[in-house]
Amino acid sequence: MDYIKYKAERRFPNAWFILCQFWILPPELKDPMPSPQVPDELLILREQIDRIDDELVELLATRFAVTAKVGELKARDGLDSVDQVREQEKLQRLKKLAAQKGLNAEFTLDLFQTVFDEVVKNHRNYLK
Repeated sequence: MDYIKYKAERRFPNAWFILCQFWILPPELKDPMPSPQVPDELLILREQIDRIDDELVELLATRFAVTAKVGELKARDGLDSVDQVREQEKLQRLKKLAAQKGLNAEFTLDLFQTVFDEVVKNHRNYLK
């Protein structure tokens, strides 16, 4: 709902209060005082972030589609769902890349480990 409120305020400044008078909304969303005007620069940056987040989700979907094919091949050929050597090599490469880009390497490792764990879980489903 915050996103709806954000979009409404973006397109129609101070309109949220008026909309609340006509819509039945949960009490926590009924704002008797309009929010202060959000600077255009901030709204532009937020829209950029929204597009980037959408792209990240698209990339994850594509990645999982490819790894699903890997899981099918591994199941067909009787290979283990986990390749520890490849996983560690990949994590080290990603850690180095993250550092080069000025990112927190530990966060990057945690993020990719979560992705890898989900991939392995999906691969094991092909073995059932």
